[in-house]
Amino acid sequence: MAGVGIGLALTGILLAGTALAADAARKPAAPAATPAPAIPTTEPLYNPTGGPDQRNPFRTDIAQCSQWYGGPAGTLTPAGAQPPAVPMPGIHGMVASGGSSACGRWEALGQASIFKDGAFLRAMHYREKASSYTAPGGANVPYGHERSVYSGGFGFARPDGSFLALDATRAEKHDIRYAGAPLDTRYFDATTLMLRSRLAVDMGQVRALRFNASWTDFDRENDNFSYRPLVGAATRARFHRQVTTLDAAADGRSGALDWSLGFAFRQDHRDATRYQGPALAAQSPVVADGTVSIYGLVADGKYALSAGNRVIVQAKLDIVSATLDGMDRAGLVTPGFGATPTPRALFAATYGYGGSGAEIELNLGATLRYEQDFDAVRGRWFAGLKRVVRTADPRERYFVSFTPPSGGALNPGPIHRTWIGNPGLEPEQHHIAELGFGWSGGGWEIAGRAYGDRVTDFILWDRARGQSGVTRADLVNVFRNVDALIAGLEGKLRYRLAHGFWLGADGWLTYGENLTDRSAIAQIPAAEAHLRAGWAQGQFDIEARWRLVATQDRVDSFFRTGSGTDGTGLAGAPARAPGFATLDAALGWKPLPNLKVTLGVENIFDRRYREHIERTDIDDPFTFNPTAPGRSVYARAVGRF
Repeated sequence: MAGVGIGLALTGILLAGTALAADAARKPAAPAATPAPAIPTTEPLYNPTGGPDQRNPFRTDIAQCSQWYGGPAGTLTPAGAQPPAVPMPGIHGMVASGGSSACGRWEALGQASIFKDGAFLRAMHYREKASSYTAPGGANVPYGHERSVYSGGFGFARPDGSFLALDATRAEKHDIRYAGAPLDTRYFDATTLMLRSRLAVDMGQVRALRFNASWTDFDRENDNFSYRPLVGAATRARFHRQVTTLDAAADGRSGALDWSLGFAFRQDHRDATRYQGPALAAQSPVVADGTVSIYGLVADGKYALSAGNRVIVQAKLDIVSATLDGMDRAGLVTPGFGATPTPRALFAATYGYGGSGAEIELNLGATLRYEQDFDAVRGRWFAGLKRVVRTADPRERYFVSFTPPSGGALNPGPIHRTWIGNPGLEPEQHHIAELGFGWSGGGWEIAGRAYGDRVTDFILWDRARGQSGVTRADLVNVFRNVDALIAGLEGKLRYRLAHGFWLGADGWLTYGENLTDRSAIAQIPAAEAHLRAGWAQGQFDIEARWRLVATQDRVDSFFRTGSGTDGTGLAGAPARAPGFATLDAALGWKPLPNLKVTLGVENIFDRRYREHIERTDIDDPFTFNPTAPGRSVYARAVGRF
């Protein structure tokens, strides 16, 4: 039935799309609505429900050379950026370029769109290049990449909010070098096709039908010899991944209740192999054709109790199907060791797992949130409870990068670099309570949020020490379930003085505890605060930021007693990186209404520091972070038409 409904929704929207341009020409434009006053909100640094790739999201406000994306104000195409579903009417575009002395980064962007008579076209091209740099103290930091993004799309839209948009994007990132990792990336390419649509209808309580779909194909290759002297055996790893998403929903209103009912589908398929030796023969199936599919039913509602308060509810039922088609895929003979074990053999030897790799889950999530406006809608406070269930991804379930022990089959030696996923993992069950507010008035902007998350079956990257559910004790990398507590505080403050001056402050405090082992959870952000000051008048604006980051003393930094994720893995250092303070400043100039030039300096006092959180986007048994660049100057110009 769900497939029939999806097909009908898609067919109706696609057929309606051909009539949107003509309808838009006949219908008068809707009057512009008066925008509601903006209520300040906080920006989280940590997302406990995001899984290993999104718990610490990419930040656009820290040194670009310390992570995949970044920079003083982000790149021109920051991580996750998407064009709006419908562009602005008329002909619009942007041409921009910038550069930074930090890792010699240079970037350029050109984009344009035309929207006329109910139809639109758009295109975008982005280029970026970065290279190695010298950190404070004189150490050379291997770093660098070349990135190109090409995007184009077209669609139809009409004044009642109906639209159909089709976009295609090709992103290519090549010659990627990492400081501290044993491998680099030769290429990492992604091709994305995206459809977004909405059809306004008049069917009683049903107001609109929505259908969105996307497909992304990732190709990646890592090796240890293209950009560095070879150490040990020549190694190459090839990764292929396809992510498919689809959602269909009906939006409606019943009295004071705005509601939505829909179906959501997500599939993550991965297949990867490691090649090793002089002939680069297949040595280990890294992910042997693993797939996790999620079929979800979603119901959302917003009920207005009165003009200034409301209740928001959501219920989500997910059916998860996980399979590993290469359960018995064997690697070739490893010199001095023998045949590489199959995934089935590794799962059995590590967890006592005797299944086929296929698992089925039924996961239920729900949200209940109350919001109350105050001070003529200049402020709002909220309180909420939610249960979020996250299933294990293919890496956590099926990753089996096998490396023979450094001391031989019976002697694991001081370090074991093997990874063994766990197909028997239970899904993470997050039970979150949050309370917050935002208010602006009289020159002030204030916002705050506090949350606590009691997690059942948190999926932990750990080392095998014979724990419950782990049948070996040779320190290989494993994944297991533990109970956890995660909590956080976020705050934001701004005050606008006379003559264009303003002051501000932001702060974050995050806590994570592994309740099962009574130890710290790895990769929890350190306490952080930003003190800001600025001035804006006419064509000019100035901003300075003093970033204060504390030492994170609660760490999981020793691989013999924990995962070692917060350390080098070679010693029990008390902290992964000490605290630091940096000062940045920027000057903006608008010589023309649609042209802005920005000049800035990062790390003015040339401090030597490292970030605690790793954002280098490569899997390794030990995390690492390079020393950040020292004092650097950047410039950027953005012109719009």
